[in-house]
Amino acid sequence: MNSIGKYNYNNRELSWLDFNERVLMQAADEAVPMCERLKFLAIHCANLDEFFMIRVAGLKDLVSAGYKEKDIYGFTPPEILEEISCRVNSQVKKNAEIFQSLSLKLSKLNIEILPTEMLDMEILDEIFYSEISPAITPLIISEIEKIPFIFNLKLCFFVELENENKVFDALIILPENIKKVYKIKKSKKSYYFTPENILERYIDKIFPAYSVKNYFLFRVTRNADLPIKHEDIEDLLSSIEENISERKWSNIVRVEIDREITDALMNKIKHYLNINVNGDYADNDVYTTNHPLNLSFLFNIIEENKSLYYKPFKSSIPDYLKNRSIFDIAKKKDILLFRPCNDFKIISKWIAEAGNDKNVLSIKMTLYRTDKNSKIVEALANAALKGKHVCAVVELKARFDEEKNVKWAKKLEEAGCIVTYGFSDKKIHAKIFLATRKEEGKIVRYAHISTGNYNEYTANIYTDIDYITAEEEACSEISNMFNYMTGYSDIFKWSRIKLAPVNLRQTLSGLIDFEISEAKAGRRAEIIIKVNSVFDAEITDKIYAAGSAGVLVKMIIRGICSIKPGIKDLSENIEVKSIIGRFLEHARIYYFYNGGKEKVFISTADLMTRNLDKRIELFFEIKDHESKKKLMDIIECNIDDDLKSWLLREDKYTFNTREDSKFNCQERICNKFCGEK
Repeated sequence: MNSIGKYNYNNRELSWLDFNERVLMQAADEAVPMCERLKFLAIHCANLDEFFMIRVAGLKDLVSAGYKEKDIYGFTPPEILEEISCRVNSQVKKNAEIFQSLSLKLSKLNIEILPTEMLDMEILDEIFYSEISPAITPLIISEIEKIPFIFNLKLCFFVELENENKVFDALIILPENIKKVYKIKKSKKSYYFTPENILERYIDKIFPAYSVKNYFLFRVTRNADLPIKHEDIEDLLSSIEENISERKWSNIVRVEIDREITDALMNKIKHYLNINVNGDYADNDVYTTNHPLNLSFLFNIIEENKSLYYKPFKSSIPDYLKNRSIFDIAKKKDILLFRPCNDFKIISKWIAEAGNDKNVLSIKMTLYRTDKNSKIVEALANAALKGKHVCAVVELKARFDEEKNVKWAKKLEEAGCIVTYGFSDKKIHAKIFLATRKEEGKIVRYAHISTGNYNEYTANIYTDIDYITAEEEACSEISNMFNYMTGYSDIFKWSRIKLAPVNLRQTLSGLIDFEISEAKAGRRAEIIIKVNSVFDAEITDKIYAAGSAGVLVKMIIRGICSIKPGIKDLSENIEVKSIIGRFLEHARIYYFYNGGKEKVFISTADLMTRNLDKRIELFFEIKDHESKKKLMDIIECNIDDDLKSWLLREDKYTFNTREDSKFNCQERICNKFCGEK
């Protein structure tokens, strides 16, 4: 990004940390039920884990390579790592304070989370001696001066022992195959213990021949951003499997310690982990949290008090779809659904129906991220076993889902599906399904286009658009798109769909340029974009150009945003907001006033360089009048939200704190779609 100037762009890493702080602030929001606030604490920590495994790891690779050039924001890699460390420490401290506050409030409701007082509980003895103690392997490490390999995010106790005036260092690595949390009911109270919380109470029992001098809990975070080395698509599967294995043994990018420790102990753990401040590591790679190191157990806090949770939400099926075949409905009208308000089972059951329908000749589908118990994958395998032509384009390179996708790919191949892996140098991020059916001697195609994954679990917590059509032009282009992905066929002059990296960037630029020309001519010009992230030089500059020309630009950006709205003579006409609420905003919708001939698109693409240049992304124009109106209703609800919105001005987000705030877009949209007839 160099055409505007370094001070007019937000840094990618720092913008992401701003997003994660907005997630953390949901845990501090008293309007959010208390057990839901605990979950936001856990999400915040999980987000940080991934941030270190990918973004921080990448920056550390630059440091190791000796790269010292300043980026467009004026940072060298070491400088941005220093700023990241400062902000992360602040967020970790804030997380700990919120956790402590919530724990005290829940204690007044007879819910004790990680109680510190000694309790006379025989059941704790039973848990430790029957479940935890048999599963651990205490190790004296000072005698051999070698620490066993510690895998990514594995919890470990470092214990300093003494016997006959001699000091020994020991290690206890907690196994993964024990429960994440133990709930004990006593005297009308609920007590929640983690395995490490219990083990800490019995640590002197583990080394009966020694006295325990000191101990602390720690975990390491490892680099997960390893390049996939392969020459072509033929060896991609084996390369993915090799990459998964290598990732387990990659270098450490962060060490977390759960309490303040002495300098002597700090030097010991650095020594054992081979961390030195003169090499690739610095003191700020070690984070002292004064806080539990793995908050995922908070998802397992389950109480009967309904006021501690969001009001129960049940996805719905519109009346016109109940007990009817999607094929019968789609022949007459296009179908637009909104997750999670509309039940995703509508889609998964339709895919299963297609597999069992004697008139369906073929099924084609892209798979990026799927649930671990995916009924959709089962339906595809079943369709192939029944003799249907089934083609699955599986994206093996979906980060952190590689192992699962390899498993699904092999299962589908065993069932007789044609499984391809797309392109060796591009991820396939488009989400499409195509069923070809023979009806009264004619071939009819039905397409499903989505902004979200074919994942039954995330469909309950992510907002996304599902669009079903039998319109011939659209289905023909989707069919050609599959041919492009599986056979590297030429791109046709499609009118309904645009494709990254082929022509999506040019299409977006053309749409924005038209609005600029309209504004310069004194006519109404408006752009509304709802995506997850914006970080691309050309697009950012183009949006600045639109704002400078007088185009009204409204953007709903959940996460990273390189744009700085509100800068005089540059971005005064640009509004940016981020909505963080009960559901994770994931739908991508693009609107252009287009001289009164409004154009509305759904897409899998964010405005990131990777999406526009390095992935197969779909950009689909919605022409059906009823469906366009539904999308506009969604957009307007997002714009009107004043309860869950953070407004960005330059590089600072502020939470709307007006006392008269009353519009929660997620609730309003769900009420509208759940009541659909």
